[in-house]
Amino acid sequence: MDVAPSPPTPSPYTKDQCLKDNADSVKFFVILAVLAMFLLHVLGSLRRRSSHTLLHSIVMGVYTLSYPLVGYTVGLMKSSNFYYEDFTVWAVFLLLLLGSTDNLTVCRLSDNDNWKSIHFKHILKGFWLVLIIMTITNYENNIYGNKLLYRYPLYAIVLVVILKGYVRIASMRMVSKSYVCKKVKVIAEYMQQQHKDNLAVPFDPVTMEGYRYIVAGEKYCIKRWSGCTPCYKGGDLMVITVEKIWQCTGRLLVHERGKVLKDLCLSVALSKMLNRRFIGFRLSEAGHEKAHDFVFKGLLAGDKPHQRAFRVIEEELVFVHDLYYTRYSYLYQKGRYIALCLPIVMLGLCSWLTYLLVKYSESNSVQAATSFVTVVVGFLEACQLYLYISSGWFKVALIQSYINTPFLRRSRCLELIIGLLLRLKAFAPWKRNLGQYCILQEVGRKHRVRNCLHYATLRLLDKASKNGLKKSEKVSENVKKAIVDSLLGSNGNLTNGVTSLQNNGVNFLSWACDASTTDGAVARTIVVWHIATTLCEQKLNKQAKEEDAVKTASTLSKYCMHLLAFAPNLMPDHIFISESILDQSIDEASKLLKDAKDKKIKGKNKKIEGRCEILMEINTHGCVGDEKKLVVQGVHLARQLIDNIQDFNTRWKVLSHFWAEMMLYVSPSDDAREHLEVLAKGGEFITHLWALLTHAGVLKRGPIEPKDVV
Repeated sequence: MDVAPSPPTPSPYTKDQCLKDNADSVKFFVILAVLAMFLLHVLGSLRRRSSHTLLHSIVMGVYTLSYPLVGYTVGLMKSSNFYYEDFTVWAVFLLLLLGSTDNLTVCRLSDNDNWKSIHFKHILKGFWLVLIIMTITNYENNIYGNKLLYRYPLYAIVLVVILKGYVRIASMRMVSKSYVCKKVKVIAEYMQQQHKDNLAVPFDPVTMEGYRYIVAGEKYCIKRWSGCTPCYKGGDLMVITVEKIWQCTGRLLVHERGKVLKDLCLSVALSKMLNRRFIGFRLSEAGHEKAHDFVFKGLLAGDKPHQRAFRVIEEELVFVHDLYYTRYSYLYQKGRYIALCLPIVMLGLCSWLTYLLVKYSESNSVQAATSFVTVVVGFLEACQLYLYISSGWFKVALIQSYINTPFLRRSRCLELIIGLLLRLKAFAPWKRNLGQYCILQEVGRKHRVRNCLHYATLRLLDKASKNGLKKSEKVSENVKKAIVDSLLGSNGNLTNGVTSLQNNGVNFLSWACDASTTDGAVARTIVVWHIATTLCEQKLNKQAKEEDAVKTASTLSKYCMHLLAFAPNLMPDHIFISESILDQSIDEASKLLKDAKDKKIKGKNKKIEGRCEILMEINTHGCVGDEKKLVVQGVHLARQLIDNIQDFNTRWKVLSHFWAEMMLYVSPSDDAREHLEVLAKGGEFITHLWALLTHAGVLKRGPIEPKDVV
């Protein structure tokens, strides 16, 4: 007799359980999206202050994965057969991940030219999110017969999110090549015309008389042609110049605090002028007395010129960074009050939504997740609001209104409010660190883990080079002062160290300054002097190493080597030639230490002290002029410094002056885009010097005298 088939085994999961699992998956990805928002907001704001690879990798990873994360979560919501009314809240806040909660616009400079593609992605994702909201709303009305409890704050939040997306896209569009060229062209033509008109006009770099650098209102500089000569007329009252700000006698712009605010406006004007180099326009004022005196007799005047000069340049580069990578620059546009009000409105709507969630809470995990998301978003909006009003863009906009509106200067109450807003502090302008790299410390270092990851990730992670680990040192006041003193002494004629040697009466050392015009001359000079400085430093006791001249020379020596190792694109020589010279020097040092190891005590070359002792005993006869023996040349130079300059203070004065001059010598560059790229990666000190020299009209290096052969 046939046996009846047994009934199918019931699934261990009921339908309700499946629906619950689906909702839990959506909840997980929504919380992940909120976490991504938090990382973008916090780490994105720290990008220009840190060069740490991990930080930039996290920001880039979250920025890249935000679109697929939103797309997948939206699809998961749409395919769900079971809806929570909280899905609408989650759907709205997912839209915030697409660049609405943080002030970051792009991670890479090239992304600005793809703003149309990003705009299309925003529209597409926004369409899907609105579709989700409408589907869930209809589901609630049709099935349960009740209306969505949170519909009013949610509809308002959707509107705010759309406006935030517009601000982001507008900020990207303003720095796309097709747009920014037109804007910077106005500044370039204005500066060209100002230079022609003011050749016979007196100027004073201390009072800023005659310096009509534009702070705001360049759109009012209407170009009208009279024959073949362009003249800028109309809107003079609306154009805010540096000269006009210095002439303002308002109470907020006097005394020491007022000078700092004036310098902030000066930084904006200088950033507009610096943009000409990024776009490729010619600097009409370069090489002329007015630009020279602006830096040498104005910016670098006073008892401590290095403090003011670097403060102005630091803020200037912040404005440049914000223009290309963030939305802060929108606060300087016509619709700035809309951009400023959006975080305020969003904070109010999040508070309203949180109140409704608490009032109608059912104490389940879904509503707990919704409350968490709302509170986090509200917190991020509050942070965004503070970053807006503490930014330099908002402060300069306030000063602009203060100067153009006499009523604000007459009202003590409004003046007090403006003064309080101007005192809010933002993040430090940049990391204020100098990268440090020493050949004799890093030679022979292994990177097995990093190299394994390089191959395991199919070369996605860069392979570790011979360059060792990244280290840094704070930029001291002594380093800044040494560089400014060297710049003032040179009067803008930059040489590769020979001038400082002549001034200190040690011209016999000039053989170590490669004066050839061949590629790699700068890199070879840096390697030779770096080896010599390191060897001289290891001869000192611990107390002597703390002397100002020693620390200045050592810090700048290692920073120049850091640039060769990690940022050769910012150096004068071709990047591949610089890398080749560095690799050659590392191989040379390794070979010298390895050959000496057989003759010396085993293990003596494990530490830098022992390595220096070994190198100081090698034969350097006939090494001068041999480009393949840079390390040996460095040893020869160290011996000359120690044997021929017996006085400790004089020896380190020579070294500190040399490195300050060399630091200025390597700073001029025609490749401005490289400096713009590095601003979003923590910045480099050489970019500050490059900008300072640009405003002084120093775009080229001076001629180098032939070296003496020893």
